[in-house]
Amino acid sequence: MKKFLEANYEKIAVGMSLLVLGIFALLSLLGDDRRESESFRGENGATLVKKERHQKESEETPGVIILETKTPHGLMPEELVIIDGAEPEFFNGNFTVETILFPKKDTKVTLLLSDGNIISGILKQSGAKPLELTKEWRTESGFLKLRTEDGKDQDFRIAALEQVWGSTVLKIATHNDEGEESEGDFAIQTYQQRGAVAEKSESTSSAKWVESSSPKDGEPSYDLFTPPVLYVVNGRLETSLPEDAKPEKPPEAFGLRLTAFEKVPYRFRIRSWIGKSPYLEDLRHEFPPSSGRFVRNKLELRVPYKENPNYKPGYGESLIPTNVEDTNKMVMVDAFVVQQVRDPKTGGVRSVGRVLIKDFRLLGKPFEINSFMDETHAGQYRISVESTSKESGAEKFTFDQNSTNTSFRLAMREYKILKIDLVKSRVNLEKKALDPPELQSEWLSLLVDK
Repeated sequence: MKKFLEANYEKIAVGMSLLVLGIFALLSLLGDDRRESESFRGENGATLVKKERHQKESEETPGVIILETKTPHGLMPEELVIIDGAEPEFFNGNFTVETILFPKKDTKVTLLLSDGNIISGILKQSGAKPLELTKEWRTESGFLKLRTEDGKDQDFRIAALEQVWGSTVLKIATHNDEGEESEGDFAIQTYQQRGAVAEKSESTSSAKWVESSSPKDGEPSYDLFTPPVLYVVNGRLETSLPEDAKPEKPPEAFGLRLTAFEKVPYRFRIRSWIGKSPYLEDLRHEFPPSSGRFVRNKLELRVPYKENPNYKPGYGESLIPTNVEDTNKMVMVDAFVVQQVRDPKTGGVRSVGRVLIKDFRLLGKPFEINSFMDETHAGQYRISVESTSKESGAEKFTFDQNSTNTSFRLAMREYKILKIDLVKSRVNLEKKALDPPELQSEWLSLLVDK
C-alpha cells in the first residue's frame, strides 16, 4: 500500500484537487440565484421586462417576459410572437402569449365578439388587480362591463371575445435564465389569429367549408398564415414603414390684378337757382349727346328725391320727389345759400350758390357742392380688377367703395371682396382655388401687379 501511494502520489493529489473544485462549483450552483428584474427599453416605443423564476421553482417552470407597448397591440393569448433584433439575445425568439392585461378603468377599448359585432366603449370594470385574459378565457363564465358609445353600461361575456383592442401589456413565457442590460431596436412578428367573422358556405354535395370575410376598416391586413413584420412607428404597431412624404403641389396663381382705383366725380352739380330753390345738373344725362348740356332738376329744400324710372332723354327731369320712408330715395338738399365771392381769376365779385346735400347712397355726412366748382368728389371710387389667366382672356369686374363682402366670378373661379382700403388704394380679395382646393387671400395694389 505504501508503495502504491508513493508511486501514484501526484495523480492522487491532482484528483483530490479536482474533486474539491467540483464540490465548490456545485455549491455555487445550488446557492440563491435570485436577481433583480432586468429590463430592456427599445427605441421603438415598447418595453421588455424579464421576471426571473422564484428560487423554489424548478428549471422546468418558465419565467415571464412582460412586453408593454405605448399603444394598444390587439394580441390575444395563445398567439405566437417572434422578437428579433433585441439585445440581450435571450429576448429574441419564438414566444407564446400567455396573458394580456386589460387597461385601467375608464380607458377606451374595442371588442370583437364571436357573433361578428364590434363594440367600442369605456371600460368600467373595477378591482384591486388589473383584469387579465388568460389562455382559458373561452371557458370563463365572467363578464366585462363597458359603457358603450350610446352612454349605456353593458356586460359582455368574456368567453365570447374574439379580439380585444385596448391592452398595452402582455406576458410571454421564457425558459431563459439570463439577466443583462442593453439598448437597441427590435422587430416583432406575430402569427395572429384573425378576429374577423367566419361565414359558413354550403355546397350542393353537403360539404362545408369556412370563408374568411374581408378585413374591416381599422383591422390588420394579414391573416393566420401570413405573418407580417410589425414596425413600431411613433409608438404604434404598423404593418409597413411610412412612405416618404410626397412633395406638395404648389398653389395655383391668384389670377387677378388691380387695373383701376380712381375717384369718381359726383353725379350732380349746381349751376343755377331761382329764389331759394337750386337747380342740380345730372351729369349722367347729357342731352343732346356731346352738347355739354345736362338735364336740370329743381330741388325743394328738405324734400327727398329719387331716380325717375320713366325718364326719357329730352322729356322731363331725371329726379322726382318722394318721402323719407322710400327705400329708393337718393338725394335731399339740407341747406341752400347764395353768397357774393371774389373770383380769384378775374378779381371781380360773383354770386356763388352753395348747397349742403345729403346723398342717401353714401355712408358719410352731408357735404357741400357749389357753383364755383367744376366737379365735386364725394368719396366715390371706381375700382376694377382683371383676370391674368391666359385661357379666359382679360375678363374684368368693376365695383365701388361700398362693395365689401360682394362675390363675383372670373376665369372659372369664385372671388370675394374682403376689404377696401381707400387710403392706400388697394383691395383685399379671397379666392376659392380648385387645384389644389384651398382658400387664398391677397391684397391687390396698383403699384404691384399680381
